[in-house]
Amino acid sequence: MRIGLSVSFFLISVLVYSQDLVVEAQDSLPAATSLGTTVKDSLFTPAPPTEKKIDSLVLSDKQKQKEKSNPKKPKKKSYIPYIKSMDEVIVSDYKILYLDETEKSVDTSLSIEGEYSFNFLRRDYFEYLPLPNMGEGFNKLGYDFHEQSFTPQMGARVKHFGYFEKEDVPYYEMPSAYTELFFKTTFQQGQHLDATLAINTSPKFNIAVSFKGFRSEGKYTSSLSRSRQFRLSSQYQTYNHRYRLRLHQTTQSLENDFNGGLNNDGVYFFENAPNYVVADESGQPVLNENGEEEFVFYDGFLDRSQLPTQTQGTNILEGKRYFMDHQYRMFPVAKDTTAYGMTIGYRANYENKNYQLGQKRVSSYFFDTYNGTVADTTYHTTFENSVYAKFDNTFLGKLKVDLHQIQWDYTFAENEYEKDTLLPNRIDASQMAMEANWSKSILGVQAQAGFYNSFKEEYGTKSWYVTASRPLIKDIHLKASYRDRSHPLNFNYYLLRSDYREYDWHNPDLLNQKFNTKSLVLSHPKWGSISGEWTAIDNYTFFNNTTPLRNLNKKFKLEVLQLDKKIDYFKARFDQRLNFGKFSWINNVQYQKTTQEENLDELLSGPLALNVPEWLVRSTLMLTSSMFNRALFFQSGATFVFFTDYYADQYNPLIAEFVTQNNTKIGEYPRVDFFFNAKIKSSRLFVKLENINAPIEHLIFPDTPYDYYAAPFTPYRDLSLRVGLIWNFFE
Repeated sequence: MRIGLSVSFFLISVLVYSQDLVVEAQDSLPAATSLGTTVKDSLFTPAPPTEKKIDSLVLSDKQKQKEKSNPKKPKKKSYIPYIKSMDEVIVSDYKILYLDETEKSVDTSLSIEGEYSFNFLRRDYFEYLPLPNMGEGFNKLGYDFHEQSFTPQMGARVKHFGYFEKEDVPYYEMPSAYTELFFKTTFQQGQHLDATLAINTSPKFNIAVSFKGFRSEGKYTSSLSRSRQFRLSSQYQTYNHRYRLRLHQTTQSLENDFNGGLNNDGVYFFENAPNYVVADESGQPVLNENGEEEFVFYDGFLDRSQLPTQTQGTNILEGKRYFMDHQYRMFPVAKDTTAYGMTIGYRANYENKNYQLGQKRVSSYFFDTYNGTVADTTYHTTFENSVYAKFDNTFLGKLKVDLHQIQWDYTFAENEYEKDTLLPNRIDASQMAMEANWSKSILGVQAQAGFYNSFKEEYGTKSWYVTASRPLIKDIHLKASYRDRSHPLNFNYYLLRSDYREYDWHNPDLLNQKFNTKSLVLSHPKWGSISGEWTAIDNYTFFNNTTPLRNLNKKFKLEVLQLDKKIDYFKARFDQRLNFGKFSWINNVQYQKTTQEENLDELLSGPLALNVPEWLVRSTLMLTSSMFNRALFFQSGATFVFFTDYYADQYNPLIAEFVTQNNTKIGEYPRVDFFFNAKIKSSRLFVKLENINAPIEHLIFPDTPYDYYAAPFTPYRDLSLRVGLIWNFFE
């Protein structure tokens, strides 16, 4: 019923404006003309009114008298803003819009930000540590707890790194047809492609179709990654911007084969890459002509497929979403304007996800199963309705008020056999919430504030924030903020059902996590920025590794643990870019400190719940220049990354989550990537050598072990050559 209701909303919205689009397209486009041809000007100039044909019939005297006595009032023409011709259009007129009303222009420049974001997620990896294969997941090197959703999610968060949420789907406002092609090589067999085509029938209606797909075999056994992600988004907006409709639909599938990391033998061969003495049939060493033992120089680092791993299996995240947003604006602030003082809107979102886990060959790594087979499936359905109102005036500032109604259905597939019958198989809940956000400039201070408050206690959230920023002397800018929130956990903390006995639990009494953060930022356009934030955490909840030490890296057992002690998390960061002619030096330095309250009895203090590296450093030295009479613009340089050792979280592929552990440290190793990026017209080429220092270091110092890991017992990526491009078309 919910699916039918949501699809009906979606189809009704399309029908509402489909007739207007057809008429509008006929009026604005010349006959026998297709989009993107030589008549682009017709897409941006309002069509002249068509001449009405006068009927040849003679009106009767009564009709004439009636028309004279009741003359028709001329229709009031709606305001149509000036629309540029194609001769006036520039790249910045191609706009990409998002759900939170932020927008950006299409960027075809070559910059260090583009270098940092040319990756699987297409965003900066500074606080992320990728697992060996592309799309496999990311370990955390730092945290921002206020980026989390206000509402509980289904779990399997590692699978969601590459998942497009409703806030991630863009809408387009394009003067002409626009295409973006993103391509990058993967590891071993496979490629990565993300393509977007955005077109319009007029300045009022834009539609975009996107598809992201990749396949990467990886260098280990059972590490294949692949995905298929389709997005369709459209925006219709009247000329006077009074009414706007946004729709999008997504179909996504992200699949990974997993191996559980290296076992103890695999770790030994990876780190040491030992050389073997050649032996004869009797087992005696073979001597060379000098009387010395002959060695086989084996390097396990070069052939990762030979390293033994823990287990084999596949986990898949699939999801479909239908989204609609209506918006109507009122009270224009002046004549002949598209600025309004009030906006009302309605938003509907229906999403259905499922997470599947399968193993053809069951191992004892996750302990015992109920009946010797593993085929887990988790379903999660969300149906959300929101109404909102926005106000904008000089006295009040900008105020947006939302009222949300949300329904969740979190359940598990039925099995032919009975598990623990005392545990439930479903969470079916609903929630009402109110949200408000306000901003205004007061005496040179840009102030922002907001809150989110649920009406029900079950799975309820309470959050509020206040931010103030203003320029100080000599281009120094100051920003201070205070954020406080109490939000529920993801559903997999409360309930999980699995074919593995150790992964069956129900924890209905867990409390909300609480985060209280104070932050301060000082920035200067030349000397960079320095920021600091302190977060006090209560009721911190996490997956804790409880495997006995005698079974370390032989089995994997965990529990859901909620601390009754306070955690203080401090983070300070310095960002700077210095230019010396054609050379640039970009630095990002982050310091972190975690303090956990302890009990008087040290035996009851519990594990360290939040582990982060104390220092995280990234430094890039880059040359920027041009060649061939400025026909080719390029950037070339090297990026150095280093973080101190710490008890990193361990990846558990069974639940697709990272698990806290305090037995094995990773880190304290440098990573150096060399890159060369070039730009020709609207195309950009990217070439990168990743982790180039690893084989060089081992060649210079043969006794140096390979000790770079992305998670305990899961190595980081080897030396690899990655090539890719971004190509933009504007017609």
